Amino acid sequence: MTDIRSVRVADGFSVFVPQSEGALFSEVDFIYNEIFVERAYLKHGIRLSDSARIVDAGANVGLFSLFVKREFPGASILAFEPIPTIHQALLENLDSHGAKDVEVVRAALGRQPEERVRFTFYPALPGNSTRYPEQKKVGQELTVAQIGQEAVDRIMAGVEVEAEVRRLSDALRDWAPEGPVDLLKIDVEGAELEVMEGLEAADWRRVRQSVVEVQDLDGRLDAVRGILEAQGFTVTVEGAANLPEVFRYSMVYATRED
Repeated sequence: MTDIRSVRVADGFSVFVPQSEGALFSEVDFIYNEIFVERAYLKHGIRLSDSARIVDAGANVGLFSLFVKREFPGASILAFEPIPTIHQALLENLDSHGAKDVEVVRAALGRQPEERVRFTFYPALPGNSTRYPEQKKVGQELTVAQIGQEAVDRIMAGVEVEAEVRRLSDALRDWAPEGPVDLLKIDVEGAELEVMEGLEAADWRRVRQSVVEVQDLDGRLDAVRGILEAQGFTVTVEGAANLPEVFRYSMVYATRED
């Protein structure tokens, strides 16, 4: 059974997360450290202001949005999260922390609109929920060696859910049809290229900066980098902190000259 529970991740800071009974750990601590302590989304020239307009693709329970609103209270955010239970936790977190001017869409992003798409929700590891569960097998041998097969099977027990997929350009027409998008943040567990391919050339020209988490399977890292460079960005790639290289995760930072 998966409940939405409040978890304290720092002194005076708690968030609601989907938490299955008897979970071995809460991944939200890892995510909090990445975003709030290591400030992973404000590196390699990424700069925001109090008037920033931000797209949060793969919002999860909202830690990135909460970080932005703490650092830049006047920023406006368009946040996407397709998994129903995670989406509910996201809404509760924004409300409990008084985060205003964050529009939340319960949908994934892709290259074309789709209805009733199957996703896999991991109650014990909700931040890994994905449209492409087969990709979660990469590096699993290392995890088995560390905590055992039984524990891995328990953590990676998935539940199928359905969600809508939208194109980012279509969503931008509803939210902000013109003007700059100061940051496009993408953390979508395997669908990075699809999100990017759903953005039309005119909208790419509006994007000033982007940060993309990429698991480098089937040449995906080079493909993401190629799209960003073709759109005129200067790109920096850094291995994802605190994850063994065998998992092949990188953070891609893209900026434009002013």
